[in-house]
Amino acid sequence: MNRSRANRRIIIVAGLGALLVIGGVTDRIGPLRWVFDHTIAPVARGFSAAGATASEAVANLSRVSSLARDNTRLEHENADLRKRLADDAETRSDNELLRKQLGLEVAGAPRQAAAEVVLFAPDSYRQFVTINKGAQAGVAVGMAVTSQGVLIGTIADVQATTARIMLVTDPEFKLAAKDQDTSATGILRGQLGNGLVLDEIGQTDTIKPGDSVTTAGLGGQIPPGILIGKVQSINTRSNVVFQSAAVETEFRVTGLRFVYVVLGL
Repeated sequence: MNRSRANRRIIIVAGLGALLVIGGVTDRIGPLRWVFDHTIAPVARGFSAAGATASEAVANLSRVSSLARDNTRLEHENADLRKRLADDAETRSDNELLRKQLGLEVAGAPRQAAAEVVLFAPDSYRQFVTINKGAQAGVAVGMAVTSQGVLIGTIADVQATTARIMLVTDPEFKLAAKDQDTSATGILRGQLGNGLVLDEIGQTDTIKPGDSVTTAGLGGQIPPGILIGKVQSINTRSNVVFQSAAVETEFRVTGLRFVYVVLGL
């Protein structure tokens, strides 16, 4: 019993001593804490904020760098896509040109012989070109000749390996033609330059600007339906038997190199 009381006393004394020591230490470090709170702590907070800002700046730089890489990649992809689109457009254009040249857009297209223009020798009045295909290739006088699907003339004379074409712009050129939209028929005549005239159209026939003019296929070796050009204007008078129309052709002799002779069906 006495020993238990003695132990309790020792514990109480030790606790009181500890409280006294803690209290004394606290009083002594009080001024140091004030100095810390008013000088060191603000600086520390400043460094902490600066560190956070620097960390955020580094993160932003990293994001900017990543965006720059993404933009560069997208630019390369766009450039590649533009190139592919250009290639596709060029391929479609080439295919369209080949279809026109070969007449593949028309069912049952006539047989054709490809030829190259080897001589262009017009004078102030006549319009002729010479090609490197002749009788040996089945070419004959009177056959139609086209370029890019448009009538450019007819065969005027033939040798074994060459032939001469009278162009539609020759003043002596004439051919039966019709308005593809209304079936009005007339005689197509050549004029110097690129203009043509569709003459001897009946007064009761209908023909309109913008209509397509094609070969009529009336006799001879020229099949119907070959495109010649479009009606540009109409010339009609009440006191004449026929009306006429100015026809604009897409054919241009400049740069003419390859043509097709229409051999027949």
